[in-house]
Amino acid sequence: GLNLSIKRIIFNSMFKHNGDKIVQLDHSSVKQIAGRAGRRNSPYPHGEVTCRDPDDMAHLRKCIGSEIQPLRKAGIIPTPSHIAVFNQHLEENASSDKKIELHETLRKFSEMATLKGDFFLCRKQSMEVVSRWLKHIQMPTAEKFALCMSPINESCIKSRNVLLRYVEKYSCGKVPGLHYSMQPKAAKSFDSLADLCSIHQQLELFLWLQNKLPANAVEVLRAVTLKERATEMINSGLFNADQLSLNHDYISNDVRVKKEWANERKDEE
Repeated sequence: GLNLSIKRIIFNSMFKHNGDKIVQLDHSSVKQIAGRAGRRNSPYPHGEVTCRDPDDMAHLRKCIGSEIQPLRKAGIIPTPSHIAVFNQHLEENASSDKKIELHETLRKFSEMATLKGDFFLCRKQSMEVVSRWLKHIQMPTAEKFALCMSPINESCIKSRNVLLRYVEKYSCGKVPGLHYSMQPKAAKSFDSLADLCSIHQQLELFLWLQNKLPANAVEVLRAVTLKERATEMINSGLFNADQLSLNHDYISNDVRVKKEWANERKDEE
């Protein structure tokens, strides 16, 4: 959602953790990230991309020179009404009167769903994680499931707090508002620049929630204003990146990740 003017992308590492293990970035991921550099009608119409570690350049060139493979499968998601009906069916045919929670319904739906052709169920893990967060919320199944499709990073505690604060107040008939921690501040370091990006994501989530569960038009306008301010501060921070302090050893982190990846490949062989 960020419209940034970026001249150059520098890959610190060509590896990432995919939630299960360390993997090397494939050509699709590399092109998606590299494509953020250069934007028509911006100060940098032509982007540049490179790597911090010269040893990674061969993989970068290979990825950039590769053709994007055509999609072979498409991910689909059941609708809220599908899940609501399926949940009702499970409870009607259950051996006890115990309420079947949404995360249990989603897992059972995934096990029983039969897909034909080049389709697969997507976002299964993230939706199950979010549904567990909402376990204590008194809300219809269909509404809960709709919230599971929110633009949220399930590993981000701050985004989780935004979601839960909003839904808890909404479900109790109260008016959800913006938290004081969502006020953007000018970046003085790369860590605070990362915090600005996090605040931007939180504000986007808040606006998404206001769209799904409308509650306060005044707070919507305030969130839009703060989001625009955060975008300006991020652009300013990137433009003055040479003046930002760096308190993290990215080189050591990359060395560690590469060792883990090499060890995992040896174990697989």
